[in-house]
Amino acid sequence: MTVTATAGADSMRKHIFIFFALFLPLSVAAEEEFYSGGGGTGHTIMFAESTVENGVYDKTDVWVADKIRANLISALHRYGGFNCIDLNEAKSILKVQKQLESGIYDDSQTIEIGKLVKAKEFVNIRTTRLPSGSYSIGITLFNVETGAILGMFSSPKTYDSAESYALQAHYDCISDMLKKLGVKQTSEGKNSLKNEQRIAAEQAEKNKILAKENAKIEEERSEKARAEAERRAKIEAEEREKREAREKAEAAAAAKALAEKKAREEAARAKAKQQNPFAGETYVCEFENGSRYDSYRIKFTSQTECSVTVTSIDSKGAEKSVTKGGSYSFGDGVLSVSVRMPNESVRHVQKIAWKGSVSFKNGYNIFYLMIPVSSQDGAKRIRAEFRQK
Repeated sequence: MTVTATAGADSMRKHIFIFFALFLPLSVAAEEEFYSGGGGTGHTIMFAESTVENGVYDKTDVWVADKIRANLISALHRYGGFNCIDLNEAKSILKVQKQLESGIYDDSQTIEIGKLVKAKEFVNIRTTRLPSGSYSIGITLFNVETGAILGMFSSPKTYDSAESYALQAHYDCISDMLKKLGVKQTSEGKNSLKNEQRIAAEQAEKNKILAKENAKIEEERSEKARAEAERRAKIEAEEREKREAREKAEAAAAAKALAEKKAREEAARAKAKQQNPFAGETYVCEFENGSRYDSYRIKFTSQTECSVTVTSIDSKGAEKSVTKGGSYSFGDGVLSVSVRMPNESVRHVQKIAWKGSVSFKNGYNIFYLMIPVSSQDGAKRIRAEFRQK
C-alpha cells in the first residue's frame, strides 16, 4: 500500500510540472545570439506583485501594472532566455500540489510558492504616479531561498503619460537586471535592445504629438460646442425676452381692453341709471289699508319689464298673495306701471295702472307714488312710500 501511494505521489508531481510548463511564455522566442553562453536557460523567475501607487482616481491607469509586467517578462525571456511565471499562475500550481500534500505550503507566502515552482528569484514591480502626473518605475529583485533583496532597479527618468510609461519603462531597466542576473549580452543583443528602446521612444513621442493633436482637436471641438451652446443660449434668451415682452404687452392690452370695457359698461349703466333708475332694482311698500294689511313688491327686471307681488292680509289674518308680470316706463319724472292680476280674492289690485310723478328722497333709495286703495274708479288714493330692497 505504501509503494502504491508513493507511486501515486510521483505521478501527481509529474502532472504538476507538466501543468507548470503550460504557463511558460510562448509568444516571444528567446534569441540565443543576444546573450553568450546559456544565459538564463533553465532559470525561472517569478513575478509576484505589480502595483500602481497614487493612480488616477477613476482607475483608468490601472492597466499599466499588467502591461509593464508583461513587457518585463517578454524582455527577460527574449534577451536572457529566462523562464518567467506569474504569481497567480504559481498559486494555481500550489492548489494542485495541496491536493497531494495538504497543509505543507501556505499560498500567502511568496517565497514558499517560489520554491514550489523552483524559481530562483521573484520580482515586485511598483509603478508610481507622481504629483505632476508623470510615472516612474521601481523594480525589486528578491532571492527565493533567503528572501534577501538582490537588486533594486529604476529608470533614470519619468514618463509624462501612462502610455509612454508602458512603452519605455522596462527598456530602461532590463540591461541592469540582466547584468545582475549574470547574463552577458552580446553586441547583437545590446544593439537590438537599443534599437527597440529607440523605436519605443519614437513611438512614445509620436503618441505624445498625436495626443496633443487630439487634445487640440478636442479643445477646438469643445470650444465650438461651447460657442454654439452660447449662441443657442443667446438666441433662446432673446426669444424668451421677446416672448415675455410680447406676453407682457398682450397682457397689458388685454387689461386695458378689459378696463375700457368695464368703463364703457359702467358708463352705460350710469347713463341707463340716469335715464331709468329703476332697471334691475326692487322696491317694497307696506301699509295698513283699512281692515287689511297690504304689501307691494315691484321688481324692475329690465328697462321696460317688471313684476309686482301683492300680499294682502285681511282682518281675520287670512293671507293672499299674487305675482304677475307687466311693464313700466319712466320719463320726465313720471312712472307708469301696468300689471293685470285677475284674482277675485284681491280685487283692489286686479288691474294695476299706476301712473304719476315720482319724487325721490335720499337718491334713488326711496320714492313716493299715489296709488288707489281699490279697483273702483275714483277710489281713494294713498301716498305709498316704496323703499329699495
